[in-house]
Amino acid sequence: MSISTQNKKTILFLAANPKNTTPVDLQKEAKEIAEGLQRSKKGDKFQLEQQWAVTPREMQRAILDYQPEIVHFSGHGAGEGGLALEDEAGQIKLVNTKALAALFEAFKEYVECVILNACYSEVQAEAIARHIPYVIGMNQAVGDRAAREFAVGFYDTLAAGESIERAYKLGCVSISMAGIPEELTPVLKKKSDFSELDAAGRSPNASVSDIVEESSPVVENARSLIATPPLSLLNLDNPEGSVSLDSPLYIDRPPIESDCYQTIVNPGALIRIKAPRQMGKTSLLQRILYHAKEQGYQTAYLNFQSADGSSLTNLDELLQWFCAEITNELNLEDRLGEYWKGVLGSKNKSTKYFQRYLLSDSDRPLVLGLDEVDRIFQHSEIATDFFGLLRAWHERGKNEEIWKKLRLVISHSQEVYIPLNINQSPFNVGLPIELPELNQRQVTDLVNRHRLNWSNQEICDLMEMVGGHPYLVRVALYQIARGRITLDSLLKVAPTEEGPYYDHLRRHLVNLEKDPELAATIRQVINSEKPVEIHTGEAFKLRSMGLIKFQGNAVMPLCGLYRQYFRHRLASPQPNRTPVQQTNNPSSLHVESNLAAIIFSDVVNSTALSVANQKLTLELVNRDFNIIRGICAKHQGKVLKEMGDGLLICFPESAVKAVACALEIQRNFAQAATSLPASHVLQHRIGIHLGEIFSINNDIRGAGVNLAARLEGKAEPGGICISETIYQVVKTHLSLNVIDLGMQELKGIPEPVRLYKLIP
Repeated sequence: MSISTQNKKTILFLAANPKNTTPVDLQKEAKEIAEGLQRSKKGDKFQLEQQWAVTPREMQRAILDYQPEIVHFSGHGAGEGGLALEDEAGQIKLVNTKALAALFEAFKEYVECVILNACYSEVQAEAIARHIPYVIGMNQAVGDRAAREFAVGFYDTLAAGESIERAYKLGCVSISMAGIPEELTPVLKKKSDFSELDAAGRSPNASVSDIVEESSPVVENARSLIATPPLSLLNLDNPEGSVSLDSPLYIDRPPIESDCYQTIVNPGALIRIKAPRQMGKTSLLQRILYHAKEQGYQTAYLNFQSADGSSLTNLDELLQWFCAEITNELNLEDRLGEYWKGVLGSKNKSTKYFQRYLLSDSDRPLVLGLDEVDRIFQHSEIATDFFGLLRAWHERGKNEEIWKKLRLVISHSQEVYIPLNINQSPFNVGLPIELPELNQRQVTDLVNRHRLNWSNQEICDLMEMVGGHPYLVRVALYQIARGRITLDSLLKVAPTEEGPYYDHLRRHLVNLEKDPELAATIRQVINSEKPVEIHTGEAFKLRSMGLIKFQGNAVMPLCGLYRQYFRHRLASPQPNRTPVQQTNNPSSLHVESNLAAIIFSDVVNSTALSVANQKLTLELVNRDFNIIRGICAKHQGKVLKEMGDGLLICFPESAVKAVACALEIQRNFAQAATSLPASHVLQHRIGIHLGEIFSINNDIRGAGVNLAARLEGKAEPGGICISETIYQVVKTHLSLNVIDLGMQELKGIPEPVRLYKLIP
């Protein structure tokens, strides 16, 4: 769509920079846009109007007054939280996505394009694009310089008579030409894309997240080549270590990044990042330091893994190393000899070194990134003194100007078990950040950035194996993108020592074998059919290792990879038996146990139907069984046996496929019923459970089978009933219409079980 040259187009520039947010130079952005329009050959075809410190009411009034063709918002975004406007006092006022979409729907008669030049505004862009032809948002945090470069490049191109799509592309190019590694951040959303989705059968009331997560194949969601990272095999980062600042493979986890960027500019700020190893702590820390450097701050990065072991057992040596490393990072002259004199203790000496030298040498704030501080935890006396010193500096930053310059970012994996006084610990103050796993939308984004044309089912299959663990996901995508393995092959070898996770799994196994109690605890977790409660200390140790996740007070394995691998490698030791004992013991039979999702299906009211017309009923049951077998094969399920008018179906290690299969079965029968005579319609009930099953002499047994059968009885005709174990596994992988049935007593099951009703 080209901007017409017949009539002057109005650009409405809306700006908001609330008092309690990071200051950005919006005046400079507006000035450079205006200058670009003035110098362009067709700049006189545009009228730039500006509204500053905009409140929600003023935003609406400004659009009413000016009736602009282009609306440009510049300021802050909070991802799912909305856009940050101002209230009457100039403080932050978040406007949610739904409200913004409704606002622009009201003005769709004349607004042609909306630019949201704010962090994490992609979600708002997607919602607004259902009503406005072109909307541009940001898929992650965007730096002040990058935002300006994009805006100037966009309007320069537009004022040259080019189309909005071309202006968008050249705006991204402008970022790249300026040497800023953020050219992939702006994304273009078009109304026509959503119109096509709706025409294909999407509900117009579907949420934005539904549209993103359900689209298939994933690559079709890309709006242009600029929005999809141009990643080649030559620059595909090895997944080991942190994600480099210029890599397109870093995935933001809103609102974590924006919270950190806003916090680090506050005087005396302290951010503490906690997550298991390989979850992205260092990558986040480095981006916080980069953001601080963009604000003109001094930064220093220290990884405590580089400290000599002897330094960690002596406080004086540790603090000298600490001060010397920071001095070196700041490219300053080493003056430790000058300040490390006299009878004062080493804590006083290091404080004096900071106050009189490192902090006084410049007017600029100093941000310290302290990584892998876990190494100090094992030396409790040293840890008490060192972390107590950091807390003391942080407290002085509340009142003393010189110490307000110091900002701390501390990263660690383990829980803090050292006995720190509550008033001397830096681990109970500041901004706490606990990095979560990637969600399905973020994994989809990462798949897309690896240029893999995957369906939703393939993404679900990968996440069922490795969850949203950033490192595990990246290893899989790296191997597949380089053509070293297929997804199907990876899923087969992943939990074995042949697979690409061998070193990762072996490291965990060695650590567990060193601690028999911890090994016994994880064995209990992986062998349980549902989340279990374990000792708090063991739970936090296993969580620090990244092997489990919490469900309330109970825990379960983080992902299928760990469940399968440790199920075999940490098998319970069996007592020695004599040959006679083995022969006489029933356990000498050929018994195999596996974890599997079990479907139990049954025809409703089959006995009465058979009495009325046995031949027809048998024909209909056989017809439906053939349909079910076909759908199960599609989802890689196996029908184990027929039981009169019921089927027992197994999905080894794949709860997601089991639920997807059950939903398709019931939807298929419901659709067929609309065109069949009532006498030819059978209704089926389905129950699904995830549990241990035992194969004994070609038969299948176990509590998992019994529970699935009981669940089938709780399902409504044409419905599905699932256990809590199934629900916890699949809820983040599938879009479900679910009703919590609460705790239910089941015949033959000793304890109540929480059940869920799925509506196909």
